Amino acid sequence: MDSQRIKDDDEAVRAALTSLKTATGIPVTMYATLLPDNRLQITQWVGLRTPALQNIIIEPGSGVGGRVVTTRRPVGVSDYTRANIISHENDRAIQDEGLHSIVAVPVIVNREIRGVLYVGVHSPVRLGDKVIEEVTMTARTLEQDLAVNSALRRVEGGKPGAAKSGRVMNGAEWEQVRSTHSKLRMLANRVEDELLRKELEQLCDQMVSPVRVKQSTKLSARELDVLSCVALGHTNVEAAEEMGIGAETVKSYLRSVMRKLGAHTRYEAVNAARRIGALP
Repeated sequence: MDSQRIKDDDEAVRAALTSLKTATGIPVTMYATLLPDNRLQITQWVGLRTPALQNIIIEPGSGVGGRVVTTRRPVGVSDYTRANIISHENDRAIQDEGLHSIVAVPVIVNREIRGVLYVGVHSPVRLGDKVIEEVTMTARTLEQDLAVNSALRRVEGGKPGAAKSGRVMNGAEWEQVRSTHSKLRMLANRVEDELLRKELEQLCDQMVSPVRVKQSTKLSARELDVLSCVALGHTNVEAAEEMGIGAETVKSYLRSVMRKLGAHTRYEAVNAARRIGALP
């Protein structure tokens, strides 16, 4: 299982590096895996001219990668050896490779940093916002691929037939999920308010690791009626008119449903109900 896990994840990383180089034209793309002791190790690369950076270990907080792990945000420098926002323990390796400008972006799965995605150039040019956006988009896609690999392994490791419990999304639907996840992640990276950023990150997490709901949860017919109205976009007043009950009664049903499903909003409750098969 472990060898297959490593193989699947390595293939996803390799595809991301190749795709990124093709999309940007940047000569060097690299991926550093976050080790258990919080160090980074560059484990995959495309376009390196020398072995100076191959399999190099990066100490916690060191250089561009260390800053990315510390801040959980993209970091870019246009002149590595002179940049004052990073430490310089790795200057010798960078100089031996001849890299000048570097952009690095965190790869986060289920709120845990799995690694860092890098691009770099050997000439003294500034990597602009479009390149940073492309690296960020690629990192978000890689996050989704790694999360899917993890989810599939959980299913395969569970009871026989577990994979048959839900409908498999088609390609177009899955691409829409990926696109939305990517846009949310990029939006979170631009938000300065820490609490709001965490909320956005939690939404991203839920797209690949939904809140677990006990299968034994039972909703009454009236509770399902209210949820069905909410799923159609009805307000409490409109739902009350549709069902022939008072708006306060609708609120009471909704509070009960959210408590049972562990949801914080009416729309979370609808999604949770769909996940346990209570709604289509």
